[in-house]
Amino acid sequence: MRDLTAMMELPSAAGATPTLREARTLLDPDLFRPRPWLYWADLGLSAAIGWSALVAAALRARPDAETAVLVVVAAFAFLRAVLFIHEISHFKKGAMPGFEAAWNLVVGVPMLVPSVSYASHLDHHRKLLYGTIRDPEYLPLGLMGRGRIFGFVLETLLVPLLLVVRFGVIGPLSLLVPPLRAVVEERLSSLVINPSYRRPRPRGRERAIWWGLEILMLVWIAAVAAAVATGRLSWRALVVWYAVAALVAFVNQIRTLAAHHYRNPGAPVDTGTQLLDSINVRGMPFLTELVFPVGLKYHALHHFVPDMPYHGLAAAHARLMEALPADSRYRETEEAGGWAAIARLWRDAAGGRGAPETWREGAEVLMPREERRR
Repeated sequence: MRDLTAMMELPSAAGATPTLREARTLLDPDLFRPRPWLYWADLGLSAAIGWSALVAAALRARPDAETAVLVVVAAFAFLRAVLFIHEISHFKKGAMPGFEAAWNLVVGVPMLVPSVSYASHLDHHRKLLYGTIRDPEYLPLGLMGRGRIFGFVLETLLVPLLLVVRFGVIGPLSLLVPPLRAVVEERLSSLVINPSYRRPRPRGRERAIWWGLEILMLVWIAAVAAAVATGRLSWRALVVWYAVAALVAFVNQIRTLAAHHYRNPGAPVDTGTQLLDSINVRGMPFLTELVFPVGLKYHALHHFVPDMPYHGLAAAHARLMEALPADSRYRETEEAGGWAAIARLWRDAAGGRGAPETWREGAEVLMPREERRR
């Protein structure tokens, strides 16, 4: 494994590679200002295409090639719409009034992925948590063996079913059983890839929002179940929804494999190491945008400037690649494409035997004493 920490010791002397702070000054301040009209138009168009294609597929008389095409179109449209959840998690208070509520009604609730389930994402950016067992979106997959990568992708096929069980059965039951509620809130209420992650329990206004969204999703699940039971909605429509949701989860998991190198054994790292452990994907413009929507092809850059809205990332990346010298370590974050990044991860994982001991040991350093005793 490369010594990433050493690689980020960037001297600021004349003629040397700029520091990250110096590199940030190269970026136009306008790139950090969100454009509300673009957010609303992008979300509206993506959701409209997704729902139109899903309904059209559900109304087909029988499964055929056209049905399959409609399912794929719906899945990629919903992938883009759903992944605005990433932008929402980074919104500053008051930056986009009404957008989160609208997103939940149009996408989050019907797809059973409420925006509050991604509030844990900010832990992925914290310097002392990134790449550790306390990071919700990190696993040392490059050290865990190819079998774990294979299972990591295939498990997404069960995600829609698990979401229905979570919000249609376990969630409502937990509202009546306080001990179960604690488990649900800590373990079953975050969109994560690290099964060891435990989110803090919501309080105050956040708790009220959680309850409201859970009730909405329960009503949605009950309404769909009643419609199917009474024949107003065909089983075929339910199968189409499941196929679209599973394909969204599957493609997103593939995208996730190309977000990082996933070789940190569990020790806390600095901001520079975060950057070099993350990936910018060049790829083919149209296809890459489908698989890495809403700016996620610039994942390394996002870890550098997490406060930049998705529509500014392309210009920012171009500016850095133009202005930084040839020996800038920022250039090492770029991969030719998503498959190239995944192929490197696959090579790294050869011979892996599971999570290293240091991954678990990291919990002893980062976990409060009262949690260690549980």
